[in-house]
Amino acid sequence: MTTKTHQNKRIWELDFLRGLAIIMMVFDHFMFDFAFFDNYFSNFREVDNSFFNWMYEFANMYWDSFLRFLGREFFVLLFLIISGISFTFSKNNFKRGFKLLLVALLITFVTYMIELLLGIRVLIVFGVIHMFAFSIIITALIRKFIKNEIIILFIGMAILTIGFIFGMFSPHFLPLNLSNLPKIIIGVGRYGADHFGIVPYVGFILIGTVIGNAFYKNKVSLLPKHNLSSNNIFLIAGRKSLLVYVLHQPLVLIFVSIIAYIFGYRF
Repeated sequence: MTTKTHQNKRIWELDFLRGLAIIMMVFDHFMFDFAFFDNYFSNFREVDNSFFNWMYEFANMYWDSFLRFLGREFFVLLFLIISGISFTFSKNNFKRGFKLLLVALLITFVTYMIELLLGIRVLIVFGVIHMFAFSIIITALIRKFIKNEIIILFIGMAILTIGFIFGMFSPHFLPLNLSNLPKIIIGVGRYGADHFGIVPYVGFILIGTVIGNAFYKNKVSLLPKHNLSSNNIFLIAGRKSLLVYVLHQPLVLIFVSIIAYIFGYRF
């Protein structure tokens, strides 16, 4: 997921925007943990801590809001468009896609073990990393056989249109079983809080590759003059986006659980 110029320098605006999207995703998952606080802890009502009650109510208000839906789609769109641009910088996207797929399978395994051992419903069957891995591979396959940027753009727009028409930006919940798994992967249905089907989101990556080839053909910054420190949190998150995304979910859950345990909450 690197973003480099010919001089091995990173393109700062892409790192910044990717980092912004990742941090907002972290916030979204932080709100998820509090929105489902009563499912995590069996004595949630008995403890009745005012701060945790307020966080629980605020997180539920946020989680059910239309603002959250719009924000989620915007920052996912931003992340995938930037990822599509970065796709044009990679020498071997098939290799990158399969590496991400291994990470995605590890996420599924870890969340399954947490759910099995602790009874916390956090299983991620097909989340953003799964979708991203499949989309990178699919995009690489499409670009292997189709070289025309207009056609690629049309395919991306067509996939998004299908997503809008069939409501695949907010698919309905499906129980997890073998017959429903292909539907969950494609995006016809959903399972779990962190779910992103291949359709329509692969469309954003395809469009991003067109933008990358059009505006970043020379792999240099379009905004070379900036005063941001290299230690800027958004730049750091953008440079380490995969690491931040993979690690933040268990770390946030562990952090919330430890604090809650101190205040008397029990699983």
